[in-house]
Amino acid sequence: MQRALLYQVGDPGPEGFETMREELRLAELLGLDAVWCFPNAGEAGDFGEGAPAIWLAALAPSTERIRLGWGLPGLLPPMRPPIREAEQAASLDIAASGRLELALLPVGALEGTDERPWDEGLRMLVAMWEAPVFSWASERFRVAPVSVVPRPEQRPHPPLHLAGWTPDHARRAGQGGLAYVDLSGADDETLEVHLAAYTEGRSEADPEDLVAASGFAAACELEPGPAAEARLRAWETMGVDQAILRAGPLDGGHDEARERIRFLAGVELD
Repeated sequence: MQRALLYQVGDPGPEGFETMREELRLAELLGLDAVWCFPNAGEAGDFGEGAPAIWLAALAPSTERIRLGWGLPGLLPPMRPPIREAEQAASLDIAASGRLELALLPVGALEGTDERPWDEGLRMLVAMWEAPVFSWASERFRVAPVSVVPRPEQRPHPPLHLAGWTPDHARRAGQGGLAYVDLSGADDETLEVHLAAYTEGRSEADPEDLVAASGFAAACELEPGPAAEARLRAWETMGVDQAILRAGPLDGGHDEARERIRFLAGVELD
């Protein structure tokens, strides 16, 4: 089971950036696999935009191996053709030497129709990276032929995930051929329900539509100690592919983040 960190970030002030850079260097040194940067959630549960990409672009030159995950809102359902997002993600993947992971953040339930499918933003994004010239015509959008550049270093594109918190989100991720990041913070019994929903959805996916390797990640809020170690081992037995531990913001600041990084790196798994 891989081990990763989660940061919810807002305005990248100088002090916060330097602290996070030091923490990422420590995480990479100790062998952690990835760091996820998600935008802060608003009072209504909606997500802002922009800041995580800024942080990751600045942090990419400070690391060499650890994978960099961007939590991206606004595509499920799409608010506009994601040309800007395709350009930003490709640029970030290039800056990170092919280490970008992309998690799409939904707005509520993922319900759609044949004319207005829930995954239209995702399919547009993939097409922008794959087609020499991109164009689109649907009930929502019409895009005249355009070349979207740059292209990501990873081909055909960076790994794509759906981030969510319900069994329906997990099932839709599987059906859409995506990996899944579970943000529910649920107990293990509920997490097993979500994992089963993802596995069921994956079995229903059209092989031609798969856009990411199968993978189920779970984000958690754990206090370092024996109980947390036992829970991580239970996740590995359950079939969770990546455990994600929140590293910021924390009440204990930098010291608490470093403690969590060292704890996560030190847990012995099979």
